[in-house]
Amino acid sequence: MQRWWLPVFLCAGVLLCAWIISGSLLGEVLTTAMNVIWALLVLLPATMLGLLCTAPLVRRQAFFNMPHPNLYRLVLSAALGLGALSLGMLLTGSLHLLTAGVPLLLPLISVAVGYVPTRTFLRSLPWRRFSAPLTRKDLLILPACVPLALLLVACAFPAGTLWNSEGRGYDVLEYHLELPRVFSRTGSSAPVHGNIYSWMPLNTEMLYTLIACVARSTAGLGYLYATVYSAQLLHALITILAAAAIALAPITLSATGRAVAFLLTLGTPWTLIIGSLAYNDGAVLLYGALSLGLALVATGPAAALVLGILVGLAVGTKMTAGVMVALPVAGILLARRRWREMALVVVAATVLYAPWAVRSMVCSHTATSLGNPVFPIAAQTLGMDHWTLHLAQRFDRGHAPPARYSAWPTRFIALARQTVLDSQWSPGIATVHRWLAWRGGAGKPWPWPLRFGFIWLFILPAAALTLFLPRGPRRIALLLLLALGVQVACWLAFTQLQSRFMLPAILPLALLAAMACDARPWAAIALAAAVGVQAVLCIFLLLPQAGLLFGPTGYLPIGGLPRLPEEWVAYVPNRPAAPLHFPP
Repeated sequence: MQRWWLPVFLCAGVLLCAWIISGSLLGEVLTTAMNVIWALLVLLPATMLGLLCTAPLVRRQAFFNMPHPNLYRLVLSAALGLGALSLGMLLTGSLHLLTAGVPLLLPLISVAVGYVPTRTFLRSLPWRRFSAPLTRKDLLILPACVPLALLLVACAFPAGTLWNSEGRGYDVLEYHLELPRVFSRTGSSAPVHGNIYSWMPLNTEMLYTLIACVARSTAGLGYLYATVYSAQLLHALITILAAAAIALAPITLSATGRAVAFLLTLGTPWTLIIGSLAYNDGAVLLYGALSLGLALVATGPAAALVLGILVGLAVGTKMTAGVMVALPVAGILLARRRWREMALVVVAATVLYAPWAVRSMVCSHTATSLGNPVFPIAAQTLGMDHWTLHLAQRFDRGHAPPARYSAWPTRFIALARQTVLDSQWSPGIATVHRWLAWRGGAGKPWPWPLRFGFIWLFILPAAALTLFLPRGPRRIALLLLLALGVQVACWLAFTQLQSRFMLPAILPLALLAAMACDARPWAAIALAAAVGVQAVLCIFLLLPQAGLLFGPTGYLPIGGLPRLPEEWVAYVPNRPAAPLHFPP
């Protein structure tokens, strides 16, 4: 059997798993998924633009020694192209041109300038490899059908209806999709008074704004429907690219190790939860995965420049990436004593973040302050703009750890609760029991050994096992452990101690697990089985959330727009109490 059968098996497996999850609603799921066309209107031009940007690296043979140079270049190009479109939308919005179809010029220009590099890239692909025999190692990717199917089904739920741990997507309605709606309506990307999150860097939200602007100029009132679902689907695609980026890391790994890295990244419940919402965490994972891989091997100015761009785009996507991505990368470069590369990374990252810093300074400038480049962070020190001292203190309190974790020893208790005891990192016996008896309610609290995520029984020993690798791989493992330690320390010191903010730690953990597969044959078997089981268990994630397994147990608003804020449905006359359904 030839290798080209693998994509066929993967697609068939995704459809089968989607049917197991959604049952009779599969038709509505697939109909809603047709909104991916809007998402591809952003992703494909971005990739073509990125192929133009990476063409000089090909001439420098920067991908020559990589295990999978074409696939790695494709993922890197998509990431760079998405970043370029985000900053292009910021510039367009700063000029108050997010109207009259002007944003449509960005993907059109991207296609025009990226056509020749894309054609050259497609011609250079080794198409003959698809005719090679299909091996058992190729089949290791098949458990990914379950998380991919769950992403497909979860993206069919309207914003604000899924995932209790995230307040059923409250942040999506608060600003991830609300700000693109406002930007597309006003034609400007200026911060919105009354929504403090509009002052923060919004690289991913600018992509949602591009979808909203294009859909608004072509689909009329249907742009609401297109914006909600295509934004979720675009973020799901970006999350899948992040898993691919960590699996394609430019270090020496076996095929089994790369499959383990992909399955562990994509099959973690937290990844699927954030990936199915119109969040920005998936883009942080994408830029973080590429940054982490490059930091391990970067030598010379070209690699350092690309690394700095990726770090700058990550911080421009979410401010917490400054401590969960930028600092671990800096730690790796300093440990490798790559001083020149480190300096170039700092300069490039600063330049890529500068548009957001300038925007914040200009909009927060007062008679007594030049402006705060990270507003609303450090508002009491760098400038508060229109805020009072009371509002600044309220923001600081709202983004500080809970009072019960104010002492450092208690923060380590929070670390345990938010990682190894959190079912959204890995299910334990208590979680599986709750899935199987979900109608019975939460019941009494389970003792902590029964809440311990089973994947940690494999990942933690795997991280220790990498210390017994030969000298070269062991050095890389130590760098990954350094990056993981920096992330844990930053999470403890600079975040609200919420589990989701630890998600970037899945990147070094996945690479450590992949490297452990090459340490001992039995380790490869154990890790492949463990991550495969966790990926398959993801099929239960929608059971307690929506009562969805082999079909629904009640009415579900798949494909509708229920209970959106009034401003979202202002153009819909006589809004009924029942969920609204718009034809795709």
